[in-house]
Amino acid sequence: MLQVHEAPPKSVWPALCAGLLAAAAAYVLLAWVLEIQSLRAPPTSAPVAQNAPSLVGNSEPAPGVAVALGAASTTDQAGNSNAKAAHQWALIGVVASASGQGAALLAVDGQAAKAFLPGQTIAPGWVLHSVGPRLARLALSMQDAPSVTLALPQAGN
Repeated sequence: MLQVHEAPPKSVWPALCAGLLAAAAAYVLLAWVLEIQSLRAPPTSAPVAQNAPSLVGNSEPAPGVAVALGAASTTDQAGNSNAKAAHQWALIGVVASASGQGAALLAVDGQAAKAFLPGQTIAPGWVLHSVGPRLARLALSMQDAPSVTLALPQAGN
């Protein structure tokens, strides 16, 4: 005679684990594809100032606001006190990679801040020599050693 055996109840766990593994594999594959695409795309760049006159009037922030936003401190490495007297430098921000490439956001003589790349003229007779993490170095020319270093205050100060 025909006997019917009931199958044991099926567990949901194997199907759930297989679904989670498939989702993780899809996520990793998508992340790799996006990373490869970002390496091929040309880097986007922010507009950089071209020594144009400022259209904004007196845009210098109040002293308390400047300090709260990380107003720069000026350090004169070569003892060139005329540099401080001739121009007022304010380092607002820096974007720099480990290789030294980047840009500095500088306000000169109370004018509106502008982005400068290394080698660009900041003020008559002064160029942005190089940038580093939280600092910008100024020199009389790219061939000269930096004579003024502008640094952002350390975080938390």
